[in-house]
Amino acid sequence: MSEEALTPEWLLGTWRLYRADPSLDFAPGVRMEFAPQGHLQYHVDVGGTDQIVELLYRVDGDTLHTENVLAPHAMSVKFAREGEDVLALDFGGACAWLLREHESDAGKPEEN
Repeated sequence: MSEEALTPEWLLGTWRLYRADPSLDFAPGVRMEFAPQGHLQYHVDVGGTDQIVELLYRVDGDTLHTENVLAPHAMSVKFAREGEDVLALDFGGACAWLLREHESDAGKPEEN
């Protein structure tokens, strides 16, 4: 699903949920780990256990497309870089912001 040349280098790495519009109903502890070649791991805490959903992604301009190959679910969302370490996702008006996760950030709670 990936065309690696279209993926901005800054997107690669791990992003932790900082805050989100309540209508998005993001679970606490959400992290997104973007790897080269269109691989994305979506992490969510379920009862104290890190559950990982393996996804594929591709970038088309300012749109991020994700697909779960194990379930019939695909999503497209507008994305932008805000500052050095903020990833903004726009779900048609409802937004979420994720912070780049550095090793020293592990375990910090997010704001919702």
